[in-house]
Amino acid sequence: MALSLAAFVPSADHVKRSFFSYGVFVFVLALWRYASSDVFDPYKCGSLVSTGEWLDNVPGSNGPSNWQPPGCIFHKYNAKEASLCLRNQHVLFAGDSTVRQLFWQTVKTLDPSVSETSEKHSDIKFVKDGLNVEFLWDPYLNSTAMRRLATCGKVKEELPNAYVVLGGGLWFARYLGDNGVNLWKENMDKVIESVRSCPDYYHLPFLLPVTVPHWEKLDVSRSATILQSEVTYMNDYLKWASHQSNVIVPTALNDMMTKSMAASDDSGIHATQAVAKAKADLLLNMRCNQQVMEATGYPYDKTCCYKYPGPNFTQLAILLVTVVVMPALYVKSSGMLSSPRMWSEGASGNALLTAGFIFATTVTYSYVADRTSLFNKASKQFLASEFTIMTLATIVLGLLTIRRSDSEQGFMGRDQSNEWKGWMQIMVLIYHITGASKVLPIYKLIRVMVAAYLFMTGYGHTVYFYKKKDFSLKRVASVLVRLNMLSCALAYIMDTDYLFYYFAPLSSFWFMVVYFTMKFQAQNNQDLTFLCSKIAISAIGMYFIVSIEGVLETVWFLLERVFFVTWDLREWRFRVLLDIWIVYVGMLGAIASIKIQEYNLLSHPSWPTVRVASLGGSVAALVLYHILSQIWGSKPDYNSQHPFISVLPIVGFLFLRNATHTLRNVYSTAFAWVGTCSLETFTLQFHIWMAADTHGILEVISSQHHVLNLLVTTPLFLYISSVTADATGKLTAVLVNGTKKPSPKPAPEPPKEAVLPVTEGEANDDKNSWPQVSSRSVDDEQRGASGDLISIGSGSPRSTTVAESDATPASLLDSSTLAQPDAVVTQPDLEKGDAFGSTAARSDEQSRQIPSFVTQVIEHPVVEAAWLQMGDMRVRLMSLLILMWAINVACAFERA
Repeated sequence: MALSLAAFVPSADHVKRSFFSYGVFVFVLALWRYASSDVFDPYKCGSLVSTGEWLDNVPGSNGPSNWQPPGCIFHKYNAKEASLCLRNQHVLFAGDSTVRQLFWQTVKTLDPSVSETSEKHSDIKFVKDGLNVEFLWDPYLNSTAMRRLATCGKVKEELPNAYVVLGGGLWFARYLGDNGVNLWKENMDKVIESVRSCPDYYHLPFLLPVTVPHWEKLDVSRSATILQSEVTYMNDYLKWASHQSNVIVPTALNDMMTKSMAASDDSGIHATQAVAKAKADLLLNMRCNQQVMEATGYPYDKTCCYKYPGPNFTQLAILLVTVVVMPALYVKSSGMLSSPRMWSEGASGNALLTAGFIFATTVTYSYVADRTSLFNKASKQFLASEFTIMTLATIVLGLLTIRRSDSEQGFMGRDQSNEWKGWMQIMVLIYHITGASKVLPIYKLIRVMVAAYLFMTGYGHTVYFYKKKDFSLKRVASVLVRLNMLSCALAYIMDTDYLFYYFAPLSSFWFMVVYFTMKFQAQNNQDLTFLCSKIAISAIGMYFIVSIEGVLETVWFLLERVFFVTWDLREWRFRVLLDIWIVYVGMLGAIASIKIQEYNLLSHPSWPTVRVASLGGSVAALVLYHILSQIWGSKPDYNSQHPFISVLPIVGFLFLRNATHTLRNVYSTAFAWVGTCSLETFTLQFHIWMAADTHGILEVISSQHHVLNLLVTTPLFLYISSVTADATGKLTAVLVNGTKKPSPKPAPEPPKEAVLPVTEGEANDDKNSWPQVSSRSVDDEQRGASGDLISIGSGSPRSTTVAESDATPASLLDSSTLAQPDAVVTQPDLEKGDAFGSTAARSDEQSRQIPSFVTQVIEHPVVEAAWLQMGDMRVRLMSLLILMWAINVACAFERA
């Protein structure tokens, strides 16, 4: 029976090949959609002006405001962006009252303090700080506007033309009787010919479609004269004329009116303020997206009528490696030409090369998805029903996959911690994909979840340093490289910013804080008073360092001048201060857990009473947090109090989750699986699940099939996150520990008479000529690199208590294995002598050439011990840092 069931269980290689095939299918599907609908409109300019839909057109709302053109993200312009585009240029509006409404919305975008004048049937001019926007009242487009158009901008001191907006038609239908349409047609021909005669000046002329009223809202006088047939004829003629000339007819403006009954005011002709703003933004998207994006860079959130830039030198070099070099090496090594076993370590015979190939494929896919026009991008829109359905589906998934742990779990064991990180990560994904950041209760919930991650960071690292007493540089390098490899690679390939992927920097920062706190006078860590005192001093000191201006400003100045990186200091300070205390709470919680085990307090007669009181206090803490969080009704107010109250729901949930033996030993396997790759899901969601640097949603098929797009992209996104986590762990292990070297064949034993006695001096020389190798076993070496944060494999031991366990994950770091027994074994360096080179090769003359001060420094026991401890890692890490510095310099000069 077991054999028959095993036959239906897919192997790991089969799963990999299946998902690789699925990834190819998704890519081909995107190519098919692009070839069928976007090949003649790759930059979505035509889509922008032709049609669209309201994402927030729901019953009971105050009217729509979130417009979605097909396949691109519609940007809502602010004063700074619009001024950057239109400064020192002239914008001309001419026509009737519908055009005047667009004029006022454009002016209000440039200067929100402006108020509309009461003079309606008159010319209006707005001039301020290099901005020049003019409206000509000419509902028939046969007087002032025609004379202005005939000048082609040749009037003395005329500013360059940004764009011209012309519109009219309803006055012809209402006031000129049966012949009004013919007169309108003749006049439109003259307008179009005038614009065509000045192509160099009117390079972006908008001829607005005749507004389609909401007929049921028209009063009697208007409904009797404005006929639907006439309006339809005029708009059809404008569509035809636009194909015969360079005039742009944005028919999407009429779609904005007709696709929602709430889009117009009581007149039935003029738009509401929100819809009028969207109309004005459509013109700005068409005119300004390319210019503003070239000036500001990422986030790439203005994708309508935008041509993505080609890869710069850095991106080109990375793409060359990822697209050409790595696949070629993998194909050559794997023997794929004779065996189709794709993505299989067994096929390649080289786990390192396979990991490199997977990592390269991931970053390349991110670039193609979010830095080219191949995939569609769509705007977000929060819908409470969508958020609720996705949350309920998550709960059902968790309940259906509840299992008992394979071994006894202690307080906050590995399975439970992975589960905790997993469901929180899923909620963060739902929060981002649904655009729920503007919903304050959900925002508060997500802020608590981020704090919980940092709580686990402080908890797990403190447990490790207290138990292992491993403060080696290898430990630091292992954690930092593992945390930052993907985010640093994406920062270069996506031309973004390291701090943009904010959780990896936050985790790295707090790891270093915990490291230095625990390392200071580490020999006294057993003294509880001393340990708690230095944690408190560290917390207070860190608060003043971050909050008071001076220290961080100096660090940022050095980073910019020396390393050529420009990071947002204000955003970083906000992120750190938002959770300034919770990491220290995690540290104190770790110490409390350890001391409870050390002092055997679980056997104390009073422990049941303490346990019941703790559970009661946990419930009270959750209730208290709910009450307190309701007091602050805005994000700034809540953020100011969040550092002090976030501990309540975190500690309360933690105690309740571990309340009984059964609760500690059951967990959701689905959530735990997501928890093992939560760092990658958090980072990759920016580019291969969402789009436009999280401002939009990535789409494989058309925007009308929102749910289907999610069903297509989500499985691939999760699987890529999983295999990338595994690949990153292996690459980190190789970078830190090096690759396994073949053992040298033993030399033949010389004849006894040839053996010479070894002097004491020669013995010392021989001792100094080899790096010191730890006496720990391979398994212990791996634990030293990964510790409590990283799973070593399915066979890694588990334990029942925090004090005895390696199973307490501290952060998103434990999303993959860091060291693999078959790939990483620490070996002596056969080519190096002492810490600074071969002792035998360094002559006395060379030694004398080194200044005595430098010689004393590099030969100092502390420096040499640290250098020996790092082994070959010093070369790899220094080479990596120099490479990153060189890339930063190249990028800085390229931007300059």
